[in-house]
Amino acid sequence: MTVPRRGRPGPADRTGAADRPSRAGLLLRAKISTAGLLTSPAAGAVVGAATRNRIRNHGVRFDVTDPVFTPRQRAALFWRLYETAEIRMIHRYVGPAGTVVELGASLGVTGAHIASRLAPGSRLVCVEANPDLAAGLRRRLEPHTAHLTLDVAALAISERPGPVLFDIAATTLGSRLRDTTPAAPTTATAPTTASAPTTASDNAAGPGAVAVPGVTLRHLLADRRIDAFDLISDIEGAEASFLLGDPGALDGCRLAVIELHDTVFAGRRVTTDELLAAACGLGFRVLHRHGVVAALTRDPT
Repeated sequence: MTVPRRGRPGPADRTGAADRPSRAGLLLRAKISTAGLLTSPAAGAVVGAATRNRIRNHGVRFDVTDPVFTPRQRAALFWRLYETAEIRMIHRYVGPAGTVVELGASLGVTGAHIASRLAPGSRLVCVEANPDLAAGLRRRLEPHTAHLTLDVAALAISERPGPVLFDIAATTLGSRLRDTTPAAPTTATAPTTASAPTTASDNAAGPGAVAVPGVTLRHLLADRRIDAFDLISDIEGAEASFLLGDPGALDGCRLAVIELHDTVFAGRRVTTDELLAAACGLGFRVLHRHGVVAALTRDPT
């Protein structure tokens, strides 16, 4: 029998080392497959029937009878697979702040979790660009926000105020601004109220695209007289508009939970790591990071 030299892997060791990446890949694929089964439309139908569309998620119970909740989303909520990292960071780091601004409020699930952390008399400002979701957002949030002031804005956060094109995908997770170029001539000031979005045919914007009112984060804060605030953001890359384009808009931000996205800004590709580095350059430090979701804080100046 040949004994391998000390400190050098033998054939069996080399084989095991070579197998480890493939085993990790198999485990990842198994997890993805399992998640797919748990959140299938059939599973969602069973979950909806079994819970009578009252689903508990991380301690908060949701009425998911609204048709904007798909069977997959109902199942994902039930199995705690919906925005898990973001929700856990909200529960861990968001405290009884005076004002929280949520960008990309979507179905209202994360907004309800934010509200569960806020003290009576606090203020929650929820911003959502997708008109299909923004229409019923207040109704979905009101059962969770009786103890605070709720402000819902049907707006897109962009580089400049004025109408922007928003692509509505088959799922809420895929919807995003088409680009940051205004769809029509802009005005010097941000709109104080959201105008009714026009349809894709009205704008010749292409399938799935609508024109929605856009606003910069700075204008949003000024319009609502917000100075100090905590920020929760999941806007599919539009966070570059303030992290890179107008970092001063974050001067009053004390805590941020941001889902970062690879995007295009000022004509070049920008990675999630670059966006995180930009936030750190503004004085934020990372409390926790899970994949593309980061909880950031900085000491008040």
